[in-house]
Amino acid sequence: MHRLILVFGLLGLVAPAIGQRGGSPYYEDTNNVPASPEIHADRTVTFRLFAPKASEVVLMGSPGILEFIKEPKPLQKDSKGVWSLTIGPVPPGFYTYGYAIDGGLRMPDPSNPNLELRRWGDTSSFIVPGDQKAVFEERAVPHGSVHVEFYDSKNLGMPRMFYVYTPPGYETGKQKYPVLYLLHGNGQIEASWTWTGRANVILDNLIADGKAKPMVIVMPYGHIPREIKPVPPIPASPGDSASIEKELLTEIKPAVETKYRVLTDRSHRAIGGLSMGAAQSWSIGLHNLDKFAFIAAFSGAGNRTEWEKADPAMLNKMLKVLWIGCGTEDPGYAGVKGMDDLLTKMNVKHTFNQSGGGHSWPNWQQYLAKYAPLLFRD
Repeated sequence: MHRLILVFGLLGLVAPAIGQRGGSPYYEDTNNVPASPEIHADRTVTFRLFAPKASEVVLMGSPGILEFIKEPKPLQKDSKGVWSLTIGPVPPGFYTYGYAIDGGLRMPDPSNPNLELRRWGDTSSFIVPGDQKAVFEERAVPHGSVHVEFYDSKNLGMPRMFYVYTPPGYETGKQKYPVLYLLHGNGQIEASWTWTGRANVILDNLIADGKAKPMVIVMPYGHIPREIKPVPPIPASPGDSASIEKELLTEIKPAVETKYRVLTDRSHRAIGGLSMGAAQSWSIGLHNLDKFAFIAAFSGAGNRTEWEKADPAMLNKMLKVLWIGCGTEDPGYAGVKGMDDLLTKMNVKHTFNQSGGGHSWPNWQQYLAKYAPLLFRD
């Protein structure tokens, strides 16, 4: 297993070469970078993009800002080729957005370094601050670390990676920690829960406030091929879910338990995920109750047939926490509510957290902030 190593040596050779040609070309001229997004005191937000040759620029989300603007909104171009749009006032919170230029696919804001990394069509993110810092905002508290682990999957025959959050004090201590396997959604990647979801920030804050036990969080990749359309094509199959389950249990879990100081009994192992990762958590958790004592599903339903066949008494005995969350505006709300109704009918102990909002990070961040404090309490 290899650790992430970044090599910057070549950049030092390339950058001067550009300058030696008589200044930066237009596409690298920072004088053309407008301030964007600009968050005003009244919580209105202005988006800007320099694209003098474009004929149309549209603000859109994934869904992110779409929950506020409801539908994509066009930007207007000025005489200098800067497109702009002001919206709001916008409620305090976390938002993602992107642009579609001349009918093309979504793209991030080149003025904004805060990226929402995705399997395709990366977008950008920003925070509208409130009167108090939200649980996903950095505070002056002890911080944990985020590790990137590379490995060669024997199951899938390809190189892969996973992210690992270790809590404050891990590097200097000797104790072992419980572990949460946290899964991303469709179109996202293993970096999504940290780069966009800010799981590390959320746990830093919860641990500092005494609301959550220090824990290790493992964030694997939940798709089979890396590319959305790999070349040569690798068709999706019904076995993808089973392959991800096998990958987690036979490749990632052993690697984590070998390299990191984690407790290895089921009472100190949890699983949870959002959207596609919620469906995977329902399935992997149910299939492996001997390995997981905690299951969470954020904005995603499980296989109803599988759960109908499960023994309620066994579920109540084995699961310390079964936690479900979904927004009432989420397109998948009916399916998630159906799982809640089924579990209620079966007399299976669980928590159903019904919130406002839809299928987006503001809900998933809050769900993690509610689920994590319930873990490993005894």
